[in-house]
Amino acid sequence: MLKNGSSDGLLTAPVQRTLSDYVADQLRQAILAGQLKPNERLVEQEIAERMQTSRGPVRDGIKTLEAEGLIVRQPHRGAFVSQLHLDDFMEIYTLREALEGLAIRWAIRKATDQQFDILSGIIKKMESMAQHDYSQVDATDLDLDFHHALCQISGHTRVLNAWESMSGQIRLVVLKHRLTHPDDLRVRSVLWHTQIVAAMRERDTDKALGELRVHMAASYEWVDTMLKAERQAKAAPQP
Repeated sequence: MLKNGSSDGLLTAPVQRTLSDYVADQLRQAILAGQLKPNERLVEQEIAERMQTSRGPVRDGIKTLEAEGLIVRQPHRGAFVSQLHLDDFMEIYTLREALEGLAIRWAIRKATDQQFDILSGIIKKMESMAQHDYSQVDATDLDLDFHHALCQISGHTRVLNAWESMSGQIRLVVLKHRLTHPDDLRVRSVLWHTQIVAAMRERDTDKALGELRVHMAASYEWVDTMLKAERQAKAAPQP
C-alpha cells in the first residue's frame, strides 16, 4: 500500500492509460487503413510482442475499440475486426444524421458568428486541398473535422459525446464513400458544406437540415451501391 503523499501512484496510472490509448490508436489506424481486415482475429500476445509492450495495454486498447464498434468479441473465440454490413451502414448514417441534425438546431440557436467562422475555415482548407493532389484519407479526416466542429459549437455535450463515441465507425464509412467517389471533395463536398454553413448563418433551420439530408442521402446511396456490387461479385460463380 502506498503511503499518503507518495507520488508513485500518481505516476503509474497515467502512464498505463497513455500506453493503452496509444495501442488503441495504432489498432484503430490499422483497421481504418485496411491493414487489419474485417473478420481478422486479433491475438493479444502477438500484438503485444509487435508493439513491444505487455498484454494489459493491448487488452485495454481492444476494449476501447469494442466500445467504438470497430472490434467485436466472439465467445470462446476472441476478438475480431468488425465486418460492417449494409444494415450497419444504414444505422450509422441514420444515427449520424439525427445527431448532426440536432447539432445544427442547437448551433443555430446558440452559436456565434465567430463559431461559424470555424466551420468556414475548415471549408477553406477543403477548397485548398481540392486544388491539388490529395489522399482520400486526408480528405476524410478534413470532412470529419468539419462535422466534429459542428457538434462542438452546438454546445450540446451529449450530442458531442455520442458523435465522438462512434467517430471510428463514421470515419470508416466516410472513407469507403470517398474511395468509391475519389473526386467527391473537388466536385461536391465543398459546395455541400458551404451550403450548410450559409443556411446556419442565416439561422434558417429548415434549410440547413435540408442541406444536411441531401449530403447524407447522396453519401449513403453511393456506399449502398458499392456494397451491393461487392456482395454480388462475391456471390458470382468463379471461373
